[in-house]
Formats: sequence, structure tokens, C-alpha cells
Amino acid sequence: MDMNQSKELIDKLDFLSERQKIILTSDQDLIESIVSVIDSENLNYSQNVVVFPGKRPSHYLRKTLAEKINTSFIPPRIFSIDEFINFIFKKLNDTNSIESIDAAGIIYEICIKNNSLTTFFQKFDNFFSIGLKLFNLFEELYIEGISVDKLKEVETLVEIPVNSRNSLRFLSQTYKEFYELLINRNLSTRSLRYRTVAEADLNSYLSFQKIIFAGFFAFTKTEKIILEKLSKIENFFLVFQDDDEALNTKIKFYSCPDTHGEIKVAGKIIKEFDSLDERTVIVLPDAENLFPLVRQGISYLDERSYNISMGYPLSRTPIYGFFITLFELLSSIENDMVYVPFYLKFMLHPYTKNIFFKNSAELSRIVFHEMEEFFKFEKPLLFIELEWIEKEVPSKIIQNIGESFLSAEEISEHIKFIHENAIKKFLSFSNIKEFINACRELLIFIYDKSTAKYHPLFYPYVEAFLTEFEKLSNSLINKIKFEFKQSYFNFFKNYIASQNIPFEGIPLNGLQILGFLETRNIKFKKVIFLDLNEGVFPNLSEDYLLPYRIRKILGLPTYHDREKLIYYYFSTLIRGAEEVHIAYIKNDRYERSRFIEKLIWIIEKKEGAILEDNQSDLIHSVIYKVNLAGKMPDNIVKNHEMMDILKNFSFSATAIDEYLKCGLKFYYSYVLGIKKEKDISSDLDRCDIGIIVHEALKEYFKLRIGRVLNEKNLINEIEKILDNIFLKQYGNKIRGRVYLLKLQTLDRLHEIINYYQEISKIHKIEIISVEEFFEETFFDSRFTCRLDKVEKVNEKIFIVDYKITGKQDHLKIKFDRLSTEDRQSWAKYIGSFQIPLYVFLYSQKYKINPQNLEGYYFLLGRNVIDNDAFFNPLNEIEKGQGLSIISEIMKSLLAEIKNLEIPFQPTYDFKKNCKFCDYQAICGTFTVPS
Repeated sequence: MDMNQSKELIDKLDFLSERQKIILTSDQDLIESIVSVIDSENLNYSQNVVVFPGKRPSHYLRKTLAEKINTSFIPPRIFSIDEFINFIFKKLNDTNSIESIDAAGIIYEICIKNNSLTTFFQKFDNFFSIGLKLFNLFEELYIEGISVDKLKEVETLVEIPVNSRNSLRFLSQTYKEFYELLINRNLSTRSLRYRTVAEADLNSYLSFQKIIFAGFFAFTKTEKIILEKLSKIENFFLVFQDDDEALNTKIKFYSCPDTHGEIKVAGKIIKEFDSLDERTVIVLPDAENLFPLVRQGISYLDERSYNISMGYPLSRTPIYGFFITLFELLSSIENDMVYVPFYLKFMLHPYTKNIFFKNSAELSRIVFHEMEEFFKFEKPLLFIELEWIEKEVPSKIIQNIGESFLSAEEISEHIKFIHENAIKKFLSFSNIKEFINACRELLIFIYDKSTAKYHPLFYPYVEAFLTEFEKLSNSLINKIKFEFKQSYFNFFKNYIASQNIPFEGIPLNGLQILGFLETRNIKFKKVIFLDLNEGVFPNLSEDYLLPYRIRKILGLPTYHDREKLIYYYFSTLIRGAEEVHIAYIKNDRYERSRFIEKLIWIIEKKEGAILEDNQSDLIHSVIYKVNLAGKMPDNIVKNHEMMDILKNFSFSATAIDEYLKCGLKFYYSYVLGIKKEKDISSDLDRCDIGIIVHEALKEYFKLRIGRVLNEKNLINEIEKILDNIFLKQYGNKIRGRVYLLKLQTLDRLHEIINYYQEISKIHKIEIISVEEFFEETFFDSRFTCRLDKVEKVNEKIFIVDYKITGKQDHLKIKFDRLSTEDRQSWAKYIGSFQIPLYVFLYSQKYKINPQNLEGYYFLLGRNVIDNDAFFNPLNEIEKGQGLSIISEIMKSLLAEIKNLEIPFQPTYDFKKNCKFCDYQAICGTFTVPS
């Protein structure tokens, strides 16, 4: 990057006299220099006009004047460049200024008229984003004085693909018509106002003693025309700050592992400063780090001791999240039925569930959390009518909370109240205006009727949203109607994504927290600059519609010019300070900014030394150690209360399996009774599918108990059975992923029945029982079991257990490695006790020799249902020997569980058994390294 870019700019403004050029060195204070230039009559400075690139320097200029004069005075007229142009324009023309959304609507109107859009972009919600980009491009072309003919010339001067040529012709025609239409409708945009001012006789409209432009680096073609006209005024001055190579600032760099490290650095540096005033600044190029800085980095400061002046994305605010949650719910509505998971997500949103109910937010929360419990456990429907919820759910809630302070009628009215004001308002719209008005009414409703107003920063968020809603409601696009409801929601997302909430605090109140552009032209003594990483600063990722080569031919600024502009203001900020602290992230995903590399090069050049990371006082590596490894979980010593529970405990195969894998898991699950809550998922999970398959097969084979299976009585009525299950479980309107999974489940059930039809031709199969439940005592312990199916095949009894998996590895018992003497081998080589235990219990109940019983897992998840889908874990060894080994191990385990002296112990294999365990957070294995 070339140095002294400012001198090059001054040289190009050859219409300025030497007297009109005031060039400052990089370490001079621009504001103080202006104070020395302006004149006053009896402390009246109002005949001086000072124009800056932005608004913020005006506060510093007034304060500097006040400190110098130390008495009352009339300040000069201070403008940003846009304010100055608008000031003159109002004297020239009485037109209505339009917003970018209005411009996008006009461009859309032109494109539709000219039939220049593809089918996709003919829908305004799809066109809107590209419409904003087109408007920004047109504004750039217009302020740079690019004519329609010049734009057309590019089509023939440059070898470009046909598609691009067509795009350029579309651009040139739309560009031409856009500004013609604005002028005809007496409307104006920023560039049109600039061009109008550039064409006017400025002497007739500016009667000031002095006009001072200060702190600029680059000018558009139209701005240069305006400057040339202003230069004819005798007391016009351009105050320019040079970006010379002098660097006398004390600079420290901080290499941080992550954002948390940067925030920590900023907080530590601020603590070390002797005092904080408006000449101390924290610069945040990335607005998303604002709240981490305030809430974590400088949380120890009183809020009155700092000022925030920067834009923050509206899409990062809780209000935006609230609307997105609502839109997600609304998009799921089909045939007047809401999707229960999305409905609950919206009703349990902090704004919704805290709507006052009988002047109490707590009562409202109770109602909606009880509603959640109802849908989880009592009525697991996926789609349901709002009216059904209003009518049926209140009585279910009352059953749990009682009628001591609420009635079902009151709960029903509260639910209706929210439905009417939050959901039903959005069921249909005639146009954008109606949709936006519904958004405004909902936001005001939440503000008035909930605790949201007490949340930090909610009020400024509301103000920002209401301002944008007002713009949209009164815009030129407010009558546009979308075909689909979802299009309104997409439009909302696209529009809000481009908007910021301005944090405008007390301008000169203590420590300044600013975005980068807010620092222009201000001399700070102490600067803390965060996020100096490539891609963040400088951010050169602007989405240009025109390729680089065409921009060069047209004379439009490129990303190179933008980089020079950013570096100029960065350089003057750094060189003008006494002390600068620059933090950046250094890890495998981020690299430090090119601006850091340049500063280090300048320092090396000055000091004549090569600086290496971590080997210099210049660069400080921020290292903090966080111990993410939790301590290994301790044994849990048994007490008499636990023994009382175990004494009356009824074991199951699952309980024994879990104890074998992890004693702690058995303790949490069966002794303490801690169970993971069932989530209302938006999808059917594997457990849901397994339950449905089990239920369908139970109903199917229940009809055939006591009968020998053959092709005739294996008539396939499974589809009707499955329909009834889904009707009971999910209502009468099955759609989306649930419908697809129903089809997949039905296909699998057909395969199972077809398999039984084939083997019934070879073997005599009789169904003995289905879902048989019984209790039995075994090794002085009470057991319960539920057998999915028991069948007799050729006079031998088989116990069948359905598994939704297709794999058998976790069910195997590796007898060749198992030792009854080696306790650790049990958990390693026994996949499950289930089939052997069922054989023991069934034989004991019906007085059958276990040698005459068989058991197998039916692996329903296999790709093909054939003989390989049946797995018997006792086939690996002579049955009597296998049962004897399992019997001895199980007897030892039961004695171990009931022994007061033997504690519950953690798993032998943390990597294998803890990854998906529900109790990781309780026992501490969530952070145990694998």
C-alpha cells in the first residue's frame, strides 16, 4: 500500500489555492486546528460552517471551543457532508426523500414493466435483496457521474459472457429509467441530491464567513464538482490530515486465542488506566462483540462511566428472535392446525409466557409449562387446532394445579387472549402494510402486556423496530401483495437483516465504545482496538454487482480504493494517539490483519530490528488455562435408605444391563429415579419408530394368538392397524416427515409379514403370547419382564425380543473371552443379559427346562428381513454351559447390588459408555477426556 495517499489527493484538487489548503501532520489534533481557523464576533461563531465526513466530531468541536472560551457562546454550524448537502438542497428543491426500500420498489416496478426479470425474481420477496443492491449500485454510478451511454459502452469495450452483457443492458436501461422516474415523481435520493447541488450556483445559497471542510480522504466526482464551486468562495478551506510515516505512538499488540481472550485483554487494560474520559476509546469493528465486552470485559464499570455510539444489528436482538419463532409457527400451519413443537416453542418464549395473567406473569408461566407437560405425556399430537387447545387443554391443566387460584374458564380466556393478539393476527394479509401493522401491534402488545419492558435494552430495541415498521408501512411498496404467507416472513427477515439499531449515548461521557467509522477525525489519547483480523478489519467483502474489471473501466472505486480509505482513517487514529493497544485472534481459523503486518513493518523499519511473535515487548501472547477436564467421578457409598429401596426393588433386564455398564447410571436412574424429560421433537426419532413398530406387531400378532400361522391367516391388514396407531398418536392429518416415516414403517412391516408367510410354508409356527408381562423371583430377587412375543416353532418354544437396530455387536456375549473370576471382563464382553434372563424367568414361571427354550433378538433395522435378522446370543456356546456362566455372573451382580459395603462404581470405559449418557452433567463425565 502506497504511503502519503493524502498528498496525492491534495495534488488532484488543483483548483484549490495554496491558501485554502490546510495540511496537518498525522499527530496534530484536527479539532483543535479547526478551532484556530474559525472566526467569531462577540463569541458568535454561527457564521462559520464546518463540514466533516460524519456526525461525531461535532461533539468534540463544541467541547473544545467551550474549554477554550470558558463562557457562553454561539457555536458554528457543524454538518456531516450529507447534512450539508441536504441543507443546500432544501433551498433548491422541495422534493420528498425516499428510503432504500422505496427505491427497491421503484426498480422492481421498472423491471416488471420491461419484462427484464426471470421467473424467480418476478416475486418481490425474491427480488428485494437484489433490488437493494441495484439501488446502491445506481447511487454509486450517479454520484460518480457515470452516464447511461458510458454504461452501455462497457458492453462493447469488454469481452464478457453473453449473460453478463444481457445483465449490463438490463442495468443501463433500468438505471436510466430509475432517475427519470424519480425526477418526474418529485422524489430524491442521496446521489440525486448531490448531483442537484453540484449543478447549482452555490454562492447564491451560502452566506457564511468561512466554510471549512475537514477530515476527508477521498471524494466522488460529484463531490469534487461541489468542492470546485466552493473554492470560488474566498474563505473556503480544506483541512486535511496527512498520513505521513511518522509513528511516535506507543503500540502493543495482543495475540489472543479467541474472542474471550480479546475481551479479557480490553477489561484488564481499562482497569490499568489512571482515568477514563472521552479521549479513551475501545474500537469494535465487529458489532457482535459489543455485549460480550460490556457484560464480561468491563462489567465492573458503572454504566454512566462509558458511552456506546455504534450500530448493532437488529437481527441480533431478542425481538427479532421472537418474531422468527412466531413465523416458524405460522409457517407450519396447515388446514388451520398448528404444529405442536413450534406452537410450544412460541408460547414458551420469554416474551409470550410472561404476558400478565390476572396481573401476574408467574401465573402465566405456570399455565404454559403445565401445557408443555400435557403435550409431552398425555396427548402427544403433532398437529392440532388452536380452538381445541383453548377448549380442552385448560381442564387438563386444572387437574394438575387445582382450582385454588385459577379456573379452567380463566385459563381458556388467557390462552384465547394470546392467540387473538399474537397468532390469529397473522393468518392472512392483503399487502405488506397490513403485515407490518400486525407486527407493530404485536410488539406494542408485548410491551404493554408482558414483563418484556423490564428486560435490559428492550425499550431501545422496540423503538428501533417501530421506526423500521413506520418506514415500511409508509413506503412506496406498502401495497405489494405476496402470493404466499411465507413470503411476508422472508421479506421481514431480508429487510431486518440490513438494519442496525443505533446506540446513541451521551456523546462525551467517559470511555467511548465506538464502531470504526465513529472514530474518524477524532484524536484519542488512548486507543484499544479489537478484532484486527483479516476478514473482520478491513472488511472488504462488499458484494459488488459489477466485476472488478468493469469497475476499473468505468472509474468506479474498487476494493483497493476502499482499503486505502480504511487504512487512512486507521492510520490517522493510530498515529494521533499516545497509547494504542491492538488485539487480534491467532488460531487455526483466523489470521491477523494486513494492517497489523504493515504497522509491524513500520516499527521494524524505524527500530532496525526484526520482531517475532512472542519474542518482543511489542507482541504479547494472551494465554489462559481453563481446566476443561473434570475429575473422575467418585464411587457412591450406599446407605440404609438406599438399601431399603433396593430391598423392594423389582429388577429388569435393562436395569441389570445398566448396572453392569455403570453403577452410577443405575444409581441415578433406578435408586434416585432421575429420568430425562421427554422432548416434543419436530421429528420422529428412532425410539418413536420402535414404539410404533412394537405396537403394530403387537396388535397384528395378538389377533393370531393360539393359531398356527399359514398363508391364509397371514392376510395383510397391517395398514389398517398402522393407520389407527398414527391416528391415536398424531391426529388425523399426517404430513411432512411424519408421513414419510409412516410409509417407511409400513414398508418394513410388510417385509416382516412377508417373511413369516414364507417360513410358515416350511415350519409350523404357533403364536403363544404377545406382550406378555409377568413377575418372577430369581436368585432371591424380584424381576419383571415383558416379552414381545412367544411362539412355538416345530414344538420348540422361542422367546422373541424386537430391536429397532440392525446390528448385533452390542447384544453379543463373548463367551470365549468371558471369565466368571474376572469382574472387569463382565462389562467388556457381555452386551446384554436380556435373552438369557428371559429364558431363566420363563422356564421358572412355566416349569420348563431352559434347555428346551430358545430366545433371539429380531433385528428390525436390518436392510433385509431374512434369517440373518434373528440373533441368538447363546448360539456361540453349548447352551447349558452358556446359561451356567450367565447364571453365576448374574447371581454375583445381584449380591453386589444388595451389599451395603460395595459402593456404586463408575463405568470401566468412559469413552464408550459416557458419550450419550443422560447423566454426564451430574456425575462430571461431561468433561472427562476420552
